[in-house]
Amino acid sequence: MIPLTGGGETSFPSKIPFWRLVFDQKVITQDVAQYPYTGSGTEDDPFAVSWLPNDPRNPMNFGTVKKWAITILVSFVTLAVALVSSAYSGGMSQIIVAFGVEEEIVILGVSLFVLGFAIGPLIWAPLSEIFGRRHIFTISFAFLTAFNAGAAGAKNIETLIILRFLAGCFGSSPFGNAGGTIADMFPASQRGIAISFFAAAPFLGPTIGPIIGGFLATGAGWRWVEGFLAAFAGALWLCIIFLLPETYAPVLLRRRAAKLSELTGHVYRSKLDIERGPMPMGKTLKTALSRPWILLFREPIVLLFSIYMSIIYGTLYMLFAAYPIVFQQVRGWSEGIGGLAFLGILVGMILAVIYTFLKICDTLKCVLKLPIDCPQKFDSLPV
Repeated sequence: MIPLTGGGETSFPSKIPFWRLVFDQKVITQDVAQYPYTGSGTEDDPFAVSWLPNDPRNPMNFGTVKKWAITILVSFVTLAVALVSSAYSGGMSQIIVAFGVEEEIVILGVSLFVLGFAIGPLIWAPLSEIFGRRHIFTISFAFLTAFNAGAAGAKNIETLIILRFLAGCFGSSPFGNAGGTIADMFPASQRGIAISFFAAAPFLGPTIGPIIGGFLATGAGWRWVEGFLAAFAGALWLCIIFLLPETYAPVLLRRRAAKLSELTGHVYRSKLDIERGPMPMGKTLKTALSRPWILLFREPIVLLFSIYMSIIYGTLYMLFAAYPIVFQQVRGWSEGIGGLAFLGILVGMILAVIYTFLKICDTLKCVLKLPIDCPQKFDSLPV
């Protein structure tokens, strides 16, 4: 091991430059290299790498402003995907005329996008536990931008629908990773408030989408709707590249251990990996991909909550197909004015978020009043 300086004592800086936080997932400082990790540095007894006291790369140690800035970013990323899913409906009447197809075929552009929501998170969420959340966000949003741009130039309905499906699959990564990013940074006692703010995004996005898509389609045509969605996704993709650091602790410690091994010649392993035991990449991938299915069918609360959310989300997206028929075809409203019918849902979502926020704050106040040694005390309670 590299010898300690200053008589075996070392200080631990509480801050590092933000650019390094984003682009350097290892952060090997002198303090990190000289820390007295347990172990002897051999294959049989590797140094166990864990977080240092006040480690600036530990997401739990991020400042409050930084945590909330990242929370807002991943919430906007999630909102953007939800907006992309529904803004398409604002130009459906023009797509019917442009390609000369039945309305049922054009509605597939919404249906298959939502089908991608069902498939994508089952892949992206487990992969984020292996490769990290930042890489998954970056790759998936690059493809989301590309597929939206392709949809803007689609020459036939088949191409448009296929690109919409692929955009849904790749764009769905925030639904599995954004919540995990928040959980990486906030302890259980603070997580409820951040999650309540984030939870509004998957529902606010779909209600805003038809309004934007409707007025944009009326003024510039349906292709500009897809073009706007590509530009919006592309702008957020750049924000992810330059502003979103990796937050998943097991991946960060694993990469730090690998870098320390490279620099020192000793054997370092993440403490979490040592406790889990050696596991080949194939087995790790198999475990990560199968875990959501195991939880779904073996945990009743997961199954029931999934059914509940599928009904709520399915009903919401059913309205995206029904409202244009009711308000545009029957009542004769324009695409833009027809999209305003979703404002009622938007107001309801905002009120629900405000109520949830106040309820969580009230619950936390009650929890904090309990004695520390109370057996019924929890870090957080359900709303």
